[in-house]
Amino acid sequence: MGVFKTARYRKNIAVAEAVDPWCRDFQNAHMATSGFWNYFNKEASPRLGFRAEPFRKIFTYLDTLGRNVGIVETGCVRTKDSWEGDGQSTILFDRYISNSRSSVVYTVDVNPDATALCKGLVSDRVKVHTGDSVAFLKTLARNKPSDLPTIDLLYLDSFDFDADHPLPSAAHHLKELLAILPAITPRTLVVVDDAYALCIGVKIGGEYHLLVVHPIWGKAKLIADYASAIGVTPYFTGYQCGWIGLGAQGHGENSSVQSSVRG
Repeated sequence: MGVFKTARYRKNIAVAEAVDPWCRDFQNAHMATSGFWNYFNKEASPRLGFRAEPFRKIFTYLDTLGRNVGIVETGCVRTKDSWEGDGQSTILFDRYISNSRSSVVYTVDVNPDATALCKGLVSDRVKVHTGDSVAFLKTLARNKPSDLPTIDLLYLDSFDFDADHPLPSAAHHLKELLAILPAITPRTLVVVDDAYALCIGVKIGGEYHLLVVHPIWGKAKLIADYASAIGVTPYFTGYQCGWIGLGAQGHGENSSVQSSVRG
């Protein structure tokens, strides 16, 4: 979508076909997203609130791959048309891959009511599973399906966040990342929803004084700590946070990957 010039586009097609058979639909997959962007800009984005720009960055990144994509999500759509409240991520992922012949979405939720609803809202290109997300991701990493040769987007949003008890949700999402870690690559974009910023301060004499600022908190807090510990900086931050370079071979490599994407 505007990031590839014609010569570079053709070169990437030739290289992709020579290296990876899954990339042979490069041109069709890339051009097919034009319809998605019309939908996203006119219908989805105005209803997404704080999530609009992070989702734009997610889909822009997937476009730069220039091929069919594999998406894995934890926590499927659970309420119809709750755009600003929940984000409707499964709906968006389904729309994004709708014209790409070999793209696929795998999503899992522990709530059978949510998965039943989800199945009625998405196409059969979305593989909906009911069960514990950590166990599901561990199985997926050990026995990757043939229609999921790469995980290009890992979207984590399964365990509701409670600001009064933040650790259970943050810990669960870290467990999800570690369960699927052997199956993601240095170029996998890992995104966590509800990554609230946290500011703690006091009011003295009518003025507020900040004591602690955590730019990434919420569901993403422990993943952010892990990423920082291995030298991986965020690809973007906001209501949702994303990282490139968390894959098993990607520690410390995200700077070069991100530069190539942004360039």
